[in-house]
Amino acid sequence: MRRWTGIALLLLALTAAGCNSPQPELFTLAESAGTPIERPLAPVALRDVNIAKYLDRPQIVSHRTAYELAYSDSERWGEAMDEMVPRVLIEDLTQRLPTTRIAAAASGMVPEAERILIVNIDRFDADPDGTVVLEARWSLRTELRAGTFEATRIVVPAKSIRAVDLVPAMSAGLGQFSDQLARALAGG
Repeated sequence: MRRWTGIALLLLALTAAGCNSPQPELFTLAESAGTPIERPLAPVALRDVNIAKYLDRPQIVSHRTAYELAYSDSERWGEAMDEMVPRVLIEDLTQRLPTTRIAAAASGMVPEAERILIVNIDRFDADPDGTVVLEARWSLRTELRAGTFEATRIVVPAKSIRAVDLVPAMSAGLGQFSDQLARALAGG
C-alpha cells in the first residue's frame, strides 16, 4: 500500500509541476494596410496556398544558420499556417481590391470566379539577424488559360528576433506580397 501511495504522490507532484509551466505566447498574422485599387475586376478564387512543410508546425520557425532551423515552444502560432496565410492573403487582397470579390475556392463563395490564383510559399521565416524573408511562387490563371509562375522575394527587417517583433514584420511582408498580387490582378 505504501508503494501505491508513493507512486500516487509522485504522479500528483509531476502533474502539479506540469500545471506550473508557463503557457506559450500565441501569435497570429494580421491584415496589413495597402493602397486600394478602386477599379471593378472579375471575381478571383484563391484556389491553393501551399506552405513549405518545415513551416507546418505550431512553433514559430526561424533560421539559426543557413542550414539549421530554430523554434521555441513558448512562442507559437494561434492557428495552422496553412489556414492563417490564406485567410490573411484574402483579407489583404480584399482591402486592396475593395470592388472585387475574392474568396478561397474551397469556400464556394466565388463559384463564378473567372480568375484563379495559386500560391506556393517556399520560405516565410526570419534569418538569424531577425530579417523576415518571404519567398513565394504564384500563378494567375483563367479557366481557359494556364498562367506562368512568377517568383517573389520580400525582405522585411524586424526590431528583434523575438516573435513579438517578427510577427508584425511577417504581416508586413505578406502585405507587400499582397500589393504585388493586387497589381497583377488589376493588370498593372
